[in-house]
Amino acid sequence: MNWLIKFSLILVVVSLVTFIAVRTIDKDNDLINNLIDNDKKVDNINEQGGGKERISIVDGYKAITLDQNITEASGLKYESVESISIRPEFIAYAEVIDVQPLVSLKAEHQLLLVFRKALQSELYNHNKIMERADALHKVKSLSTRDLEKTHFERDKKVSELIAVETRLNGFVNKIKSNWGETIANLLLQEHQEKYDKVASYQKALLLLSLPKNESLNPQSQSVFVSALNKREEAQKIFYLDQAKQVNNPLYGESYFYLLDSQKVRAGMRLFAWVEEDVKISEGHFIMDRAVIWYANEPWIYVKRGEELFIRKSLGKAKKIDNGWFLEDSMFVGDDLVVVEGGQTLLSEEFKWAIPDENDD
Repeated sequence: MNWLIKFSLILVVVSLVTFIAVRTIDKDNDLINNLIDNDKKVDNINEQGGGKERISIVDGYKAITLDQNITEASGLKYESVESISIRPEFIAYAEVIDVQPLVSLKAEHQLLLVFRKALQSELYNHNKIMERADALHKVKSLSTRDLEKTHFERDKKVSELIAVETRLNGFVNKIKSNWGETIANLLLQEHQEKYDKVASYQKALLLLSLPKNESLNPQSQSVFVSALNKREEAQKIFYLDQAKQVNNPLYGESYFYLLDSQKVRAGMRLFAWVEEDVKISEGHFIMDRAVIWYANEPWIYVKRGEELFIRKSLGKAKKIDNGWFLEDSMFVGDDLVVVEGGQTLLSEEFKWAIPDENDD
């Protein structure tokens, strides 16, 4: 009986050991299978461009490779560049001049002219009187004393007229030295339609100031101005003369222009666009919404193929209205420009450029 009990106990122990061993083997198999699955997932990620393989250098530029599914989910949009012909421009500034000082100068000049005309009329009369006095004196009908008095009165008017002429000439020269020949003529000549329109605010007198490193040839370079920094709303202005004085020491050459507008007021500052004195340039137009800013420089992403995005600097491009002008036709070539989602690509580029903490 005792041996039967012992045999039963041995069977129970063997069964328990066998059960535990089987369970342990199953867990090891599960762990091995999980590790294999994880390795496969990592391989799949690497095959799709994951990890550091996403970042590369293409033609000397940094590039990022993204799976097509990711780019579609990111809402990226691309467009081909537009070829354009433009005449480059540079930015200048204009100020609306208060014409009241000119109106006052005009009034003063008119008074001098009236005074001179009155003296000329008086001198004409004195000359007639002197001629009669000389005739009477010859026939002894007028005393020498009265004749000398007549000459004295006539000479006095001559002196007064000379003084007015001198004052008038000085006044004219002062206007020319301060305002230039063209504006002086507007003030000094009679029946000047341009002056009347300026004085009545139908036209505005502008002082255009250029950057110190720029110059202007009014015969070949057009100028456009706007109260807002919007080139598409700018209006052409018309050259008068070069200013004799610099309005601001921070600027270079200055010029007087006329603007056909009744909407501007004295003292207003306007944005100005001056055509450069060069030939028309051929190139590509990069719209503003395609540009991203990094390290204080403008950049764009161009799409090459289905998954490659190359980041290029617009440092050599010229800012124009609503975009950038790029003369290098090979800069973009046949690639597409990313017009929406550039900031997302920049974030992805820097995210994958950060070293993994688990890397050795």
